[in-house]
Amino acid sequence: MVGDEAVGKTSLILRYIDNTFNENYTPTLGVNFLVKDLELYGTTRLIIWDIGGQESWKAKLHIYLKGADGAILVFDLTRPTTFLSLEEWVQKVHDITGKETPFIIVGNKNDLTDLCRVKDKEIKKFLKKQKHSTFFKSSAKTGENVEKFFEDIARKIIRYRAK
Repeated sequence: MVGDEAVGKTSLILRYIDNTFNENYTPTLGVNFLVKDLELYGTTRLIIWDIGGQESWKAKLHIYLKGADGAILVFDLTRPTTFLSLEEWVQKVHDITGKETPFIIVGNKNDLTDLCRVKDKEIKKFLKKQKHSTFFKSSAKTGENVEKFFEDIARKIIRYRAK
């Protein structure tokens, strides 16, 4: 899981793994990984890498993405600069994992609808350029679509590995 800092990557993972949300944000410094088994075509084990979004970690991204079977790219719906960074994140994922590696894009913090500044029109325009991606609006706070997008990337990875 990659994206700029403070977009909610850790919060989304913790919502998915433990069904919890912590209002007190603590930035991920470096990398953390968590594991979750889900029933999807039998038992499927997801190993989720939570990579810090600070600029210093972008240079080390290849260490953690090399060999990844898929990626989740996250931006903050209330901060347009994090949306604009998606192009760079997509390019880095493609450069490191290969063009065919499945990925999804998640716009987080959808619960803050009055603060959402990234317009649907901009998102749709960006998605037209992304051939193999799916988009979800989510909220780590409410849990909106969190389970759905993790299951979606798991399905994409299983199909990708079956080729």
